[in-house]
Amino acid sequence: MNTETKQHTAINILPPSFVGEKLIFRVYDHASPIGYARLRKTASPTKAAGKSVDTLDHDSLNAYELKMIEIAQNYRQQGLGTSLLKEIIKYCKDSKIKKLTGEIKGDDRTLRHWYSNNGFTVSKDNRIELMASVSC
Repeated sequence: MNTETKQHTAINILPPSFVGEKLIFRVYDHASPIGYARLRKTASPTKAAGKSVDTLDHDSLNAYELKMIEIAQNYRQQGLGTSLLKEIIKYCKDSKIKKLTGEIKGDDRTLRHWYSNNGFTVSKDNRIELMASVSC
């Protein structure tokens, strides 16, 4: 995805690359890397009824956790983080990912507001979640 900002005219958000169970989104200004996001596939084991063997919860098989989203300091406050997050959400929707979760770290008041404005449910313990029925 190409996007333009006030100061930069050649910002590119590349489609994600797969590294094992991880998805990596990269943001470039021309050839210079200026940001990225890292998602990790999640699956939670559950006990099968009446069995002692762990099984996978099939609803969680198509879920990812947003582990990190970062934009270089001198590129912040220009909408690039929001553009990157929207690209992640679009990818989730297009890929039929059922759930996107994560944890807010850093300036929690600002980030709680940012994630909430981008469709996430934010819990009291700073967990974020976006379900398929909402936007993903």
